[in-house]
Amino acid sequence: MKAKVGLYHFCHKRNMWAVYQYTSVTETSSTARHIEDYGYYEDAVKAVYRLNGWGEPKNVTKRF
Repeated sequence: MKAKVGLYHFCHKRNMWAVYQYTSVTETSSTARHIEDYGYYEDAVKAVYRLNGWGEPKNVTKRF
């Protein structure tokens, strides 16, 4: 998935999962604003799918 302005993504943040929205994207860097933290990987994945309008994820496997 290529980064695009307005697209939501998630990453591991300390002992939680954080959802971010890209605000600026160039060929060498990107910036994003923090949206929300989740305690579980599955919840972060579902939030990103919902926010991006992708429907429900098919297979969400637990991480960490």
